[in-house]
Amino acid sequence: MDGNATGDGNETSTRRRLLQSGAVAATLGLAGCIEEMGTEFPENEEWPTAEYVPALPVEERSAIAEERIPELAGAAITDPETLASTLEEYDMTVESVERERDVLSLEYVNTDRYDEGNVHDVSLIAGGYAALVDAGYDAVALGATILDDAPASYGSATVETPLAREYNEGALTAAEYGELVVSTIESQRYEPEVDVSPKE
Repeated sequence: MDGNATGDGNETSTRRRLLQSGAVAATLGLAGCIEEMGTEFPENEEWPTAEYVPALPVEERSAIAEERIPELAGAAITDPETLASTLEEYDMTVESVERERDVLSLEYVNTDRYDEGNVHDVSLIAGGYAALVDAGYDAVALGATILDDAPASYGSATVETPLAREYNEGALTAAEYGELVVSTIESQRYEPEVDVSPKE
């Protein structure tokens, strides 16, 4: 038997055992680190987020528009005040509705933004404005300002009168009309400003 071959085999076996031992030691060390981290940083139990995660499958925007726009589009809405009172029947808090030049401006509070977002309310507004336009109200558009429950402005949406007319005439379906209106939604959040004096 070749002595060199035997020596090479022993060296290979020894090297393999060393590598295996090193891998085991590294794994145990990593497990120890993870265990220590778990002890140092306990599981977050103070701020649950499950209630803010929507149930699946999430309802599509087109389905929301098809359901909510016709609800108000067929209502007897003849003036801005009736539009506001009708929206409030759907648990929407309308802060103001007034005409500014050629635009009807509406401010409302969205208190269900975590559960429903803005699409549900904006679809109702689009349907209500279509009814108002169908009754002969003349304006360039309806501009909606979305408020949070502070209340502070955090978003907006626009319903253009030509789109409302096309929906009333059957040129647009509720889903198409709703998609065009919902695409105008803009929302943004700002970090609150905290006044801190130099002495603090």
